[in-house]
Amino acid sequence: MATETTWEGLFQHALRLVDEIHTHGSKHFTWTFGGGTVLMRKYRHRLSKDIDIFVPDPQALNYVNPRLSQVAEDIAVHYEEANNFVKLFLPEGEIDFVASPNLTEKPYVEEEIFGRLVRVETASEIIAKKFYHRGHRLLARDMFDFAMVAAMEPEGLRQAGKFLIRHITSIKAVLGGDLTSLRMQFDAIDKIGYHATFEQVCEVVMLELDAAAISVAD
Repeated sequence: MATETTWEGLFQHALRLVDEIHTHGSKHFTWTFGGGTVLMRKYRHRLSKDIDIFVPDPQALNYVNPRLSQVAEDIAVHYEEANNFVKLFLPEGEIDFVASPNLTEKPYVEEEIFGRLVRVETASEIIAKKFYHRGHRLLARDMFDFAMVAAMEPEGLRQAGKFLIRHITSIKAVLGGDLTSLRMQFDAIDKIGYHATFEQVCEVVMLELDAAAISVAD
């Protein structure tokens, strides 16, 4: 069963893979640590264990692909790949390597984790990426993260405004339709320190996206 520290073992595996890129790819390679687990570490809002590593160059994915990397093959029990990501499945969770540039003006802060200096993404960068890249297939946990950041870092969310509204039409269509699937996803979230209801989260998402659209238009 996952706990608040399950991510630590997965992150150690991710660091081994990052080292593979440094060794066999570019020594000047940069990467960031993002996703819901970063938000959990900061706000303890919900349980999250999976690791999301973002790289600027899709070529870097070759060095973490079990089809091409012995280290990745040794780590993963299964994997999925596409042009812009490699998803590794481990017994304790998943590690995603995603090719994506930073979106916001101040996308990360530097933090020491396990003796390594890591570029940890800000809350606004994390939400910007979630809604920019997969707003068209909205997940309840992304909405939950969005509402939490709106409550804890409203200014940061506003700074991400232009990236949040890329899929605003499809998001509104989803939230205006049958919510059965989203509600089931929402009920399955392991909430820790943030307990907004499903209805409250939906309302926050709609209001904040409308506000972002108005701000961008101005």
